[in-house]
Amino acid sequence: MGASTTGKFTDGYYFVEERIKSNHANELFAFCKWIDAYIGGAARGNIDMLFAAYKNPTNIELAYRAAQVAEQIRYFKSL
Repeated sequence: MGASTTGKFTDGYYFVEERIKSNHANELFAFCKWIDAYIGGAARGNIDMLFAAYKNPTNIELAYRAAQVAEQIRYFKSL
């Protein structure tokens, strides 16, 4: 919700920060930074897979799927 409002996941984090449990805050913020730096965005349909890729960086299949999402996002942003 925050990212769709602000346009970036790190900015979106601050938009919804009050609703985040403190024991999840650091990991969620790091994930938001990863999304902004390496993927460029996410949606409801791929956020779980992207979180799995973030949590398991040595998983080749997840890394490949995340790279595909990043490529699609770069393409759509270039239009």
